[in-house]
Amino acid sequence: PMTTVEPAPSLLITRALHSRLGTQVFIPQRFLAGIIPTALVEAYTFWQGSDDNIMGYITEGGSDDDEDDEDDIDASEQPVETGPSTRLKITLAKGQEVDSSGFCNSPAEALIQRVPVLDSNPEVEDVDTSRPILTLLNIMTAPPSSLLKRIGMLLSRLDNLSHVLVWSAAKVRTAHDACSIDVVELPRVNLSFKSKRVETVDGKVEHRLYSNDHDGLFISTSTESREIAERLLGSISHFIVLQNSDNDLFVLVPGCALPRRLNVDSSHLSVQVILDRRNKEWIDNIGEVRCYLYPVHNSKSFLVTPSLASSMYLMVMYFITGSYREVFKMVDSCVSEDLSPEEAQIFNQLEFLGNDMHPDAHACRLKLSAVTVGLGGEMKCPWSIQEEMVEYVRKSGYVSSACRLTPQEELLLLKLGVAEAGTRLPLVLLNRRAFVTAVSNVYQLPPDKSLTVKLGAIKTPEYAEFDCGADKTIIENPKKQMATSKLFGAAYSRPEEDQVAYGGLRALEYINSALTSGVEVTSSQYGFPLMYDLLVGTVAFKLHPSDRTHNWGRLLVRIVPPADFRSKSAEMSILRILADNPTVACHPNIPKFQIDSAVNKFKGMFQGKDAVSRLISEVHSFLVKESIQSMLIFPGTHKVCVNQTAVILRRPTSASEHRLWVVPQINDYSREDFALDIQNCSAVNIPLAQLQAFASKPLAPIKLESFVQYLSRGQRRLPLVSSAIPFEIGHERATKTHCSEATMQRITADMRKYAEKENAETVPTLVGFSPTDIDALHGSSAALSKAQNQLTSLIRSLNTSMDFDRKSLANLMNRALAIVNSDERSDTPYAGGAVGECNFLRFRLGQCSEIE
Repeated sequence: PMTTVEPAPSLLITRALHSRLGTQVFIPQRFLAGIIPTALVEAYTFWQGSDDNIMGYITEGGSDDDEDDEDDIDASEQPVETGPSTRLKITLAKGQEVDSSGFCNSPAEALIQRVPVLDSNPEVEDVDTSRPILTLLNIMTAPPSSLLKRIGMLLSRLDNLSHVLVWSAAKVRTAHDACSIDVVELPRVNLSFKSKRVETVDGKVEHRLYSNDHDGLFISTSTESREIAERLLGSISHFIVLQNSDNDLFVLVPGCALPRRLNVDSSHLSVQVILDRRNKEWIDNIGEVRCYLYPVHNSKSFLVTPSLASSMYLMVMYFITGSYREVFKMVDSCVSEDLSPEEAQIFNQLEFLGNDMHPDAHACRLKLSAVTVGLGGEMKCPWSIQEEMVEYVRKSGYVSSACRLTPQEELLLLKLGVAEAGTRLPLVLLNRRAFVTAVSNVYQLPPDKSLTVKLGAIKTPEYAEFDCGADKTIIENPKKQMATSKLFGAAYSRPEEDQVAYGGLRALEYINSALTSGVEVTSSQYGFPLMYDLLVGTVAFKLHPSDRTHNWGRLLVRIVPPADFRSKSAEMSILRILADNPTVACHPNIPKFQIDSAVNKFKGMFQGKDAVSRLISEVHSFLVKESIQSMLIFPGTHKVCVNQTAVILRRPTSASEHRLWVVPQINDYSREDFALDIQNCSAVNIPLAQLQAFASKPLAPIKLESFVQYLSRGQRRLPLVSSAIPFEIGHERATKTHCSEATMQRITADMRKYAEKENAETVPTLVGFSPTDIDALHGSSAALSKAQNQLTSLIRSLNTSMDFDRKSLANLMNRALAIVNSDERSDTPYAGGAVGECNFLRFRLGQCSEIE
């Protein structure tokens, strides 16, 4: 669009199929880009008639106008296939203004209609009356609060508006006629919706958009369902919520968009998602089904992933948006020995997340490496296990509890790291292996025994420590001065104020020159006099208006060579004391450095009265004053860190010890019973009536007796069961024996008991639907209306009960999790004293920081 094209001859393609259509001019797709939706531009070939109206003919297999004019000519060739098809009729309504520029700028409105035809042959136009003529609605120009605008904004989560087509089946003659919304299509996502008028059990009439691809599901517009989906998906935003008549929720996510993380500068981690919806290779690998449908569990606590591709796509989206806890949970379900092209391209997106240095990101990548062991090249992780393990060990204290690896997983990954690199593990991983091995065995130790883990130590590089204690030379021995103090004091020239006081380029050049040349105490230009002037504020050096010259002096003092600050001298002692005591440095009576004239410089050097010597004497007198002594603060000596060479482990005596070893994961899903503290469960108060109903009649709360009646066999128009034996064998000789007579008596008794049981038994039946009531429905409208009202009341009661049960289930699950995770206290505050309360608060703080 930004390319400038010089005027040049162009090719005009015309055709005359028959007299009714007249002469038609071929319109290249690029001329319609941005005027009508791209989904239609890609699907149709357009010809303009002599009346300026445009006709669009379906292009089998679509077309691509991205390759210049040659594709336009190819696109003009009509398909030879025949069969049911559609055509676009674009009727132009020209404005009253005249285009005087000659660049096609005259305004006009268009009425775009899709007409079904029986034959795709462009020479024949037989309208298919069994299918409706649809009129395209313009989402872009719809009022902000209109239904059309809101539907368009909702569906823009699934695809760009250029590929969202909203149609009306109403008869429309002009672009301003009122119409309904009947069909919504998203061709690139292979989705379509149809509007239906539905009367609910409560008698309310609703217009819903039902999915043509997922039977019985319609778009949910309730705030509650959207909030549930947002809570489950986190920062994932390209989705819509579907539901069915039973209020079951489903999350629909388009899978034909290639997800990537927005790359920004390294100052912060970006979790913003970029969706490439035009990647042809990605779309071709998806296949026909280009959306993932995730049912929401009845507890509203998690999503159900029906396929491996849907699990992997959701895991990648969680990874991109920084939901590492969810990624770690899903890793185990995203493993397969054989991957389809769709699954492989989703898995390959993990390669572009290798620059995520979050501690939990390292844990997720290592977890995926651990679960894909032995799967060969199908799921070969695109990162170095050894490098990831080094980063995980360094950041292990910051890994959240939900993403923590077990000791067994760490040992497995360390073995894989050796096999992958083919060399010896680095020292940090050797130490980690020794430590994790010891941790795995620490629970087998006797209570009175300990285990010593020897660690390899890295040699610490030698460096000069500036903070080596207080330097009081100027106070205790002011005559201990540097031998060259007279020289650098005489050669010092204070910088001009306009050079350093107003910031800008000149001040920046000055400080760069100082750092490049080297700051030394004995330097005549960037030495003791300059640093002293900066500390006491004589030289007003600033790069920023809010800069303090004392801070610049402190900076220069700390970068002097080690030879200057290791040797105790009066000059260095002055600089140290003033750098550590800004209140003393800005004291109004502090001596200033006085620069002698040229004659006095040499005279003072031989008489011992040079500028530096005088300053040292004056500063000594100033600092020994009692009032100044009380203001002085001398920094302490910092201890040098010594590498640890051994760790002593003992068996934990309580659950509060060694919390970083605790991995809150369920590893054995085959167990039938799980232990739960009964004392904690007693905190969940379930009404007694609900418990009794659950144990006997779960539907008792809806007053089941008003909807169900028990009918006898007579009321069901069934004959009584006879107690007589249906056969007669008394005349047989074999029946006269003792055993045969006992058998016949038993059979007779069984038949009598069976008949009594069947004749006395009643069967539950809906009230109003007994055989007599059903016969009355055929001839009485009042009876039919009564039966309908009875069913409506029953459905309403069941829906109310189901909603209550779902909310109760969600609340009870949350309460159970809160109790298990100690979000709710089962003990009395301060029951364990101050120590117990501190431990509890420490645990709660760890939960807030995701360590617990």
